[in-house]
Amino acid sequence: MEVRAKNDIQAARQLPKLKSLLKKYRQVKTMQSGLLQLSELASTVTDMDTFYPALNTVIESLFITDAFHIALLDQSRKLTLTYGKSPEDSRIIDQINSQNWQQTLTGIVYENAEPMHCSSAERMALAKAGKIVLYGSACVDWLGVPLKRGHQVIGVIALQSYDNKLYFDDRDCQLLEFIAEHLVTAIDRVRSRELLEQNIRQRTLKLTETNHKLQVEIAERQKIVKVHKALLAISELTSTSKDINLFYKAIHGHIETLLPAKNLYIALLSESDSMLHFTYYNDEKISHPQPRQFATGLTELAVKIGKPLLISKGKMHTLGDNGELEQKAFNLKYPLEKLPKAWLGAPLADRGKIIGVLAIQHYQDADAYQISDLKITRFVGQHIATAILRKTAQDNIQRSKSELEQIVNQRTEELQASNLNLRMQIEERKKAEERLFYEAHHDALTKLPNRAMFSDRLTFAQRHLKRHPNHRFAVLFIDLDRFKVINDTLGHLAGDKFLIEIAKRLSKCVRDNDILARLGGDEFVILLDSLQSEDDVEEVASRIITAVSQPFVLDEHSLYSNASIGIALCSHHYTDANEILRDADAAMYQAKSLGRGRYVFFDESMREQLIASMTLEQELRVAIVENQFELHYQQISDLMLSNTIGFEALLRWNHPTKGLLTPSEFLFMAEETGMILEIETWVIAEVCSQLKSWLDSEDEHKNAFIGVNLSGRHLTQANQLCKLIGLIKEHTIEPERLILEFNESAFSKNNELALKGLRKLKELGVKLALDDYGAGQSSFNFLHNYPFEFIKLDRSFIRTLNGSDINLALVKALHELGGKFGYRLVAEGIESEEVLQKLMKVGCDFGQGYHISRPEKIVNQSDNIERLVPKARA
Repeated sequence: MEVRAKNDIQAARQLPKLKSLLKKYRQVKTMQSGLLQLSELASTVTDMDTFYPALNTVIESLFITDAFHIALLDQSRKLTLTYGKSPEDSRIIDQINSQNWQQTLTGIVYENAEPMHCSSAERMALAKAGKIVLYGSACVDWLGVPLKRGHQVIGVIALQSYDNKLYFDDRDCQLLEFIAEHLVTAIDRVRSRELLEQNIRQRTLKLTETNHKLQVEIAERQKIVKVHKALLAISELTSTSKDINLFYKAIHGHIETLLPAKNLYIALLSESDSMLHFTYYNDEKISHPQPRQFATGLTELAVKIGKPLLISKGKMHTLGDNGELEQKAFNLKYPLEKLPKAWLGAPLADRGKIIGVLAIQHYQDADAYQISDLKITRFVGQHIATAILRKTAQDNIQRSKSELEQIVNQRTEELQASNLNLRMQIEERKKAEERLFYEAHHDALTKLPNRAMFSDRLTFAQRHLKRHPNHRFAVLFIDLDRFKVINDTLGHLAGDKFLIEIAKRLSKCVRDNDILARLGGDEFVILLDSLQSEDDVEEVASRIITAVSQPFVLDEHSLYSNASIGIALCSHHYTDANEILRDADAAMYQAKSLGRGRYVFFDESMREQLIASMTLEQELRVAIVENQFELHYQQISDLMLSNTIGFEALLRWNHPTKGLLTPSEFLFMAEETGMILEIETWVIAEVCSQLKSWLDSEDEHKNAFIGVNLSGRHLTQANQLCKLIGLIKEHTIEPERLILEFNESAFSKNNELALKGLRKLKELGVKLALDDYGAGQSSFNFLHNYPFEFIKLDRSFIRTLNGSDINLALVKALHELGGKFGYRLVAEGIESEEVLQKLMKVGCDFGQGYHISRPEKIVNQSDNIERLVPKARA
């Protein structure tokens, strides 16, 4: 008994301790349950609007309160009430948001970053002290703790008690702090999941929009493919269908794949355009109509407009040929009960003339057809018109077939023969085309490639050089020496044989991959491709010169020639094949000027010479237009009587920058370009005008002669000779006072023609002189066969008389021959008294030179000529 009483006493003593432990266990279990619920919320809830109301259950399970709020920092770092539950005052959220958070208990917790327990009395004391502003209903007790993420305060959670029997203690504060730590993690997790859900919804929305656009685009593309497929099928039907009725049905079927075309008809105009025939009609309301007079229906309207037409909702849309759309109100007086909801039509035309109409109509849907369908109907209408015309032609053929069968049977044999002949003609034509192509790219005489083919190959080589910088090639421009002499002496046939033989020799000097071509005349070019070094070019050029220098035997004549070769090496600065050919040509002319029978590589100095030559030519043309020339007159004297018999007109160019130029500086260019004829025409007119001025002035020299040196072109060109004679007749009435001088080069070519020209000038009355005699070969043939009245000894020949009498006997002989053949001897270039005396001694008739008188310009035609004439020698 005592033991039992002792145990009961000990148990009674341990009972409060056990009750305390049980209470703590229940609290821990409640706290674990709350945290578990909080963790489950953080794991399952996806948005904050759901999280905060669900948080009520957790708070109520841990604390004996139903009023609490959570304030968090927003993006602008301002404390904002995120969630609040207060059964006493539902306006607390608006009040807190409208107050400055620094003047609230929540703001104090946030600022101090420490828990705060405040009773009603303490709250009133803080308000009286001005540290806080009262809001909402007065609570009995208030407990708040900061929400921290690490060491950073992000908000506050606060509990309110409005029950006089309910107060918070330290255990509530510790529990709220513990809950606050896990609440921040839960809030972050829910916010992250909410943000993720928002991103997913946004991306899903974008994907949905993109998918919708893609589906629209796919639908449009499928529609386009469908349209193209139908249009292609219609095009094939046009070319393959033989039965027009089957064609109409097939067309109708294809159109129905594109448009609501259950009701479709085709109407054709009669030849007189007064009747409409419905060749195809498929309609749900109207059976096949009979032909009718051209009236005021929709079909007639389409014929009158002549464009694809859409009528719907009281409006009329037309499509022009250039794609322009036009909209008008539909004002046609048409029975409404017969008017379809939508009507689509296109005219059928043959070379601009309307022959019918394709029409589609819908009785129920005004939006059955779109404006874009106008293009489809126009396309279909074009093919239907083509098929109709083809069918009409077939019908005409069929009608004529029976009539033609008999004729065909009768002419079968003739047609077979004609067919055979036609095939032969086709073969001949193919051969002719091949021959024409060959002839267009080859020289007719030598069968070598011509300029066109050579230019193509040279252009290809130049382009190849741009892609392959290490590639090397060269162009050889070949000109044959003495070819013109051979051609003029032995005739063109011999010249052609000579060129053929040259082509054979040149072909043996080049490789298979090189191109040998004839440009024309005696000019050949070679494209040496794939060169290893410059030595390869020199080797080929040397072989060519050696081959050409070998004698030629033509028609029992042994002929000799040489080749002058200009070489242009490939270079990246060339932009055109003609530039390479031009430089090779320039190098060839340099080779000819250095003595012929040689080759010369092009360099930039030659280009400068070419530019200078082109500049001179241009300036010379300007000089002719601007009349920059002037004449200087040099006295011609009778050496025995020491009196003046006349003058020689010497041409000068008053160049605007170079000053006064003599003929030796520019006349060669005038000869090459043919401008010499224009210049000499001006000289003749000036000289005739000078002779006339002397005649009118009664001057002592009114009977003096004036000599003019002319080009041989006046003698060898018939039309130019006629112009010269006409010019002399026009400008002078005394042609006998005009001496026309020609040098030997005028007769070296076409001497017979030149002789005829001289005789015509002689008949005109002018005097003729052979100029520069003794400077060249000086044939005696000119002395007795040509009607010259003066033979002028060249200044180079007269210059040999200085200190030497070797040629005096020749001068004497020429003087004596002059008495026999009827010419007078004139010495040019007398520059000393010694030469003058020698010429007088051997009987030379006349003379001129600086010793007698220098050439001078007559300022105007009224000037006294005496100033040009020195006093007579004593």
